[in-house]
Amino acid sequence: MVKNMETTIKIDKQGRIILPKDVRVALGIEGETEMVCRVVGSKLILEKFSIESAKKAFVELEEIAPNLELDTIEVEGEDKYIDREYALRKIGLRGTG
Repeated sequence: MVKNMETTIKIDKQGRIILPKDVRVALGIEGETEMVCRVVGSKLILEKFSIESAKKAFVELEEIAPNLELDTIEVEGEDKYIDREYALRKIGLRGTG
């Protein structure tokens, strides 16, 4: 379980950040890792990509826009409940084309 942590980081001129080592260790981030980036109000939320984080994003989306009809598709294999690329498009992390 990850304990609560707080640290100050800088954003360079190109908009890049470096996650401090203690943050990467706490989250189990090694090497290249895909992250889900969301803006909620004035907060930036970064989460390691996982099926659980995609499901959470869908739940939050349904709370924000309950009248929005979400498409569902059948997928076989490892991610049988949600297709990864489809989820990334739905939460705005990939293009639609």
